[in-house]
Amino acid sequence: VADRLDATQRLAEASVAVEHTQTYVRACQALGYANPELTSRPSQIREWFGSEDGLDLLALDRDCAELRAAGDAIAEGLRIQRAQATQLAAAWTGPGGEAADRFLQRHCDAANMVATEVRAAAQRCESLRDNLWYLLDAKVATTIAIDDRTQAKRAVWLAAAAEATSGTAPGSTAEQIVGQQVMPYVDNDIRNDWLAVMRSSQANFATSYDMVIDRMAAVPAVHFESPGDLGPGLPPLPASPEVPGASPAGGGSQGPKPPRGRRGRGGRRPPPPGPRCGAARDRAAEEATPPPTRAGPARSADSGRGVRAR
Repeated sequence: VADRLDATQRLAEASVAVEHTQTYVRACQALGYANPELTSRPSQIREWFGSEDGLDLLALDRDCAELRAAGDAIAEGLRIQRAQATQLAAAWTGPGGEAADRFLQRHCDAANMVATEVRAAAQRCESLRDNLWYLLDAKVATTIAIDDRTQAKRAVWLAAAAEATSGTAPGSTAEQIVGQQVMPYVDNDIRNDWLAVMRSSQANFATSYDMVIDRMAAVPAVHFESPGDLGPGLPPLPASPEVPGASPAGGGSQGPKPPRGRRGRGGRRPPPPGPRCGAARDRAAEEATPPPTRAGPARSADSGRGVRAR
């Protein structure tokens, strides 16, 4: 008996019954029986039953445990954050403290939404795991039960089916067994009961997946505010003005050199600005006035002798 949630092992338990059914259908087809849901492809019975091949419910079970652990970790982090927010509110008063407290409360609300949805996701995955196992187990059990209806005649039917499939003479015993016994079983039990179980199983599997996907997709997004949202922050720096005629970085030409200093009219440097008031102005005037000088002897252009100035 397969362990719970071991889908591969549980499906394998019905493999013999599936092969019996496939053998009966193929033998009937060799004698002219046709049904689009049973005889369109050589292995159509196996395809119907193998729609869940590769299903790993043990991996899904591990995912459920991981989601549970994640929900517990988030809940513990939320508990710590709420305790710290309470301590901060007691230690920091005033407008700044109130703004910080409101920010932390919004952060706690967002974290609570995440914790709630993670726990809900774990519950949905656990429900999906259990539903899939129930559907798979029921399909296997029904497949085996339908095949067991032929248990008393199984050996004779399988031998006749093998002979009919490989080619038998018209009117042979094998042809009569397949035509009179196996074919009614295929057209009634397999076409009606067996196919109904396969169809409902596939539909129920798809519904189980869709329900979980739709519920998770409907969860609203959670937004955690950034601390920078509490205030306007620093204004952006103004862009540097462009220098007229400057070439881009890496260009071959160079821009104009910055002037060394302003010059006045005629190319001369303007005098430095004088003092504006008071004693500083008088002192500057005294420093700017040259000291008196004694007149030197003047030379006459005619005699070439100097005379003393009077």
